[in-house]
Amino acid sequence: MAINSITFKTIEGLLNENQLKPIRSLYLMLFNDADANFFIKRIGAHSGLFSIMAFEGQTLVGFKIGYPYNKTTFYSWIGGVSPEYRRQGIAINLAALQEGYAKASGFKTLRTKSMNIYKPMMILNLKNGFDITKFYTNTKGQVKIVFEKQLS
Repeated sequence: MAINSITFKTIEGLLNENQLKPIRSLYLMLFNDADANFFIKRIGAHSGLFSIMAFEGQTLVGFKIGYPYNKTTFYSWIGGVSPEYRRQGIAINLAALQEGYAKASGFKTLRTKSMNIYKPMMILNLKNGFDITKFYTNTKGQVKIVFEKQLS
């Protein structure tokens, strides 16, 4: 499964049910604390949504979703790659497409969050030029790590 067999589709704005259904399924598979209702509510709350879907043939193998945090910062909210497709550069390509969109849209900063249990994502963020800007504990007691990257 080489990266050249993977196609990427970008979507600006709200997702329709045909687009949302496979993303929701992959999200529920990837995250132990996944909450489908929260996921759908959050997606519907952001009109500036930008989504990238990675496919092998007709099969969704990865995704990345973000939205404007404010006028100058784009927030990379959620994403992931199916375990059997990892370590093939798909996440790097998803991140690059999102960063390119944020730059082209005039954002100055790219922000994301992670947790210590997602070490590969933390490493990817650091390798891609993000800095850790703060830590906090959310209402669920999870320690969140905030990463930011200045876009030039």
